[in-house]
Formats: sequence, C-alpha cells, structure tokens
Amino acid sequence: MDFTPNVWVKDGEFSLREVVSVSDAVEFLDGWPQDKRNPFFYLAENAMQAAINGSIPVDEAREAFESFCNEAGILAASPDAA
Repeated sequence: MDFTPNVWVKDGEFSLREVVSVSDAVEFLDGWPQDKRNPFFYLAENAMQAAINGSIPVDEAREAFESFCNEAGILAASPDAA
C-alpha cells in the first residue's frame, strides 16, 4: 500500500523523512507525542486503519496523512522539487 507520490516530513530540526506507504505512516504516527495529538492526528490514524482494512483507497489515506503533517507544520517539499 504505497503512497504516490511519497510524503516528505520534517523529522527533527535538520532532517527529512520520506513516508512511502501506509505502514510507514502508521509507524510515524505511533511515534507522535501524546500531548501533540489533535483531531488531525486522529483523522490520519483512522484513515491508515481504514486503508489497511480496505475501507478507503490508499490515496485518501495519504491525503489525510498529508493534511495532518501540514497542520502540524512538518510537511516538507520533496528534495527533488528543489
């Protein structure tokens, strides 16, 4: 269940992380601090589970994850776009 295109996120102050699939996104979300979890986080988390269950297309799950990252201020442009 790969993302197309991949989602790039700021991972720390000076590094980027490429999230390439639903399982990558689940791993990223699992590591998100409890005190920073908000409705966008839970929307993304639920979307990943729905994609795993086949309830929604992977593209919709990717969009939910991207919305979460954008709202959290960690969404980054692909390094190839520069």
